Amino acid sequence: MSEDIFKSAVVHHSKKNFLKAKELYESLLKTNSENLAILQNYASLLSQIKEYKKAEDTFKKCLNIKPKDPLLLYNYGKLFHDQKVYEKAIRFYNKSFELNPKNDMSQYNIGNIYLTQGKLESAIENFKRAVKINPSNFLAYNNIGLSFKKLGKFDESLKFYKKAIDINKDYVEGHVNYSTMLLTVNKLDLGFEEYEWRKKSKIFSAYLNYSKLNLKTPIWKGEKLDKKTILIFSEQGIGDLIQFSRYLFLLIDTYECKVIFRLKQNLSHFFDKNRFEIITEAQKIPQHDYHNHLASLPGIFYQKNKSFPKTVNFIRGNEKITQKWHDTLSKYKGLKIGINNTASSDMTGSRIIPLENFKILTSLKNINFFLIQKDFNKNKMKIINKNSNVNYFENMDKSVKPFEDTIGIVKNLDLVITADTSLGHLSATLGKPTWIVLSLVSDWRWFNQDKKSIWYENVLLYRQKKIGDWDKVFKLISKDLEKKFIN
Repeated sequence: MSEDIFKSAVVHHSKKNFLKAKELYESLLKTNSENLAILQNYASLLSQIKEYKKAEDTFKKCLNIKPKDPLLLYNYGKLFHDQKVYEKAIRFYNKSFELNPKNDMSQYNIGNIYLTQGKLESAIENFKRAVKINPSNFLAYNNIGLSFKKLGKFDESLKFYKKAIDINKDYVEGHVNYSTMLLTVNKLDLGFEEYEWRKKSKIFSAYLNYSKLNLKTPIWKGEKLDKKTILIFSEQGIGDLIQFSRYLFLLIDTYECKVIFRLKQNLSHFFDKNRFEIITEAQKIPQHDYHNHLASLPGIFYQKNKSFPKTVNFIRGNEKITQKWHDTLSKYKGLKIGINNTASSDMTGSRIIPLENFKILTSLKNINFFLIQKDFNKNKMKIINKNSNVNYFENMDKSVKPFEDTIGIVKNLDLVITADTSLGHLSATLGKPTWIVLSLVSDWRWFNQDKKSIWYENVLLYRQKKIGDWDKVFKLISKDLEKKFIN
């Protein structure tokens, strides 16, 4: 009977019916308090549901019974790993590995800890140990690729990403990683082909929602569209929307077709509705002949003509708001520059510039700087406001229509200097001189270009030459500011 209950608990556990599994394990432990199999499973479940203190006590009880069990030690290490107590996690992973040198996951997980901590060389060393033990560990190969990418060693990164998808041809995230690395180094044909794998990713809800629509129309792959209707889905962030919307105009300029654009952001006021039909995710999808996603269009058109279209200044501003900001900013004499140091949607930190780096610029005299970012902590203003020449309008963009104030402000500036944010794309699309500051390893869309962008004629790129070294970048920006604007 107890054996049947245990089997039932394990089944519920495997199906993530955690409450039922917990109930069954606890009922068994009332009469089998020293049973190692039940205790081990119970401890792992407690860890999964984040009852960490009780899990640790249970693991300790297990280790008192069997102190040299490699699986126990591995799971105990994972308990600390999940809590980000990395030193202890590494210690127990290594103890487990000493007892079972065939367990590649111990070394793989240590590699992941070092990757999280930015100890990239150590991460690579542990991942390589993992694949030496288990050559089919495609996740470890992928993470070697990721580590080399973060080091700026792109050729090495490509090699290991390719190895990961050679081992597991259906590894979606591996294909996506491989694609963005290919695009970064200008291997565009294969890069755009591989980039289509993003639509199978479970990371982005937009693609999951799209797959649930179960559309019967074919995906457009470059066929003639004369007299046809094509439905285009917006995807990813606002920067992507702004940058790639030029392709909607290319569609209607190339073909005698109707374009329906399905927006996932509240930005319909950007567009002239006489050019194409705008619908939201809440609306029923109209009849159409083909469909595709916005970020697929660059690849399709690149395959056709091996080039990228020029910027289209399609963003419609509110004339009254633009005039309001003209009146406000005209009170500031001298050069007017907008700045932004962070992308609010950035989860990796690669598009965040420490605010203090802007001090090199804001120390320049006869320039008015305007922070253009929502929800800025005004207490940080003192970091860069030595000359009382940095301004922040905390009530900007509080209206129903996002970006209306930002558009009005940008139109009345001389220059925008920003991290890799949607502001950069908006400013560049509005035709404003825009300087975009990039980390050594930046988003694929900037390729590995040093100064000029193929997307925007009015954009200059300022890229780190060394990981973490913003000082040289901002000294160069300061020098160029003085040369091009002040002197």
